Amino acid sequence: MSAHAVPFEKYHGTGNDFFVVDADAEVVGDRAAFARAHCDRETGAAGADFGAESDGGRGADGVLFLSVEERFNPTRVVMTLVQPDGSTATMCGNGARVVARWAHDRTGDREFMIDTQAGTRRASVNADATAATIEMGEPTFAPARVPVARDEPLVDEPVEGLTVTAVNTGVPHAVAFVDGGRDDPDGIDTVDLDAVAPAVRHADAFPEGANVNLASVVDDGSGDGPAVIDQRTFERGVEGETRSCGTGAVAIVAVAQRFGLIDGESAVSRPPGGELEITVPARGHATLTGPVAHEYEGTLPADPQ
Repeated sequence: MSAHAVPFEKYHGTGNDFFVVDADAEVVGDRAAFARAHCDRETGAAGADFGAESDGGRGADGVLFLSVEERFNPTRVVMTLVQPDGSTATMCGNGARVVARWAHDRTGDREFMIDTQAGTRRASVNADATAATIEMGEPTFAPARVPVARDEPLVDEPVEGLTVTAVNTGVPHAVAFVDGGRDDPDGIDTVDLDAVAPAVRHADAFPEGANVNLASVVDDGSGDGPAVIDQRTFERGVEGETRSCGTGAVAIVAVAQRFGLIDGESAVSRPPGGELEITVPARGHATLTGPVAHEYEGTLPADPQ
């Protein structure tokens, strides 16, 4: 195989899709350039190019460079996510769930420790590896940790046309609640997110930028089942709306709890790509659970021109 051909695998978690590269086996000198070229939704790698059983859609929401360290118990995986704009994300909930499935496919293990730039997180896959759970840390509204450019938490305040609350769930998030869920003809899906989100994402209030989330409570969880919240997320680094965002789902549930919009510690978030189960306890780490799937594999140029 050519030294310039990098084997990869494509996975997704509720539609949040990633190219996965074994960083122990492959050296990619310019990871930012690699991600920018291959993740591009217009010109990047496409499933059809590899005879894949997929829709042939181009690009991805990022490249996961992973290193497995089996000498630890449980097995440890070092995770680096490079986003389509070439930046590195400190944490990605769906990406970390993909990491657990990828590592399971290699080792047969079901429990892992995943080293992210936001800290080490426990992860597991279910019995048939169709779903994965990741520990997400504790959401924080502390202004220095989000971060926001002020000394007080940013809670339910207007920022560039949206009324948002700032919270960090591994990366910074701005959460805005709107009236009407996905089934409402005047609800969450009627908002032009690509039009309203960039100003908030780049607002002076967020010195490191922020992911921008819209949320609508469909069921407050006061009945028999868990709360249900519809979700849309414009992701920093992707610079567009994604099919799903795990850190965003946790951020939405944390804000909903703070405002008393839902009952209990658990909720189901419904981004366009599927359903995620979130638990945000009063103390301790939040968790994120949802489906994961392998799409296809192939090789990509290490030094795209």
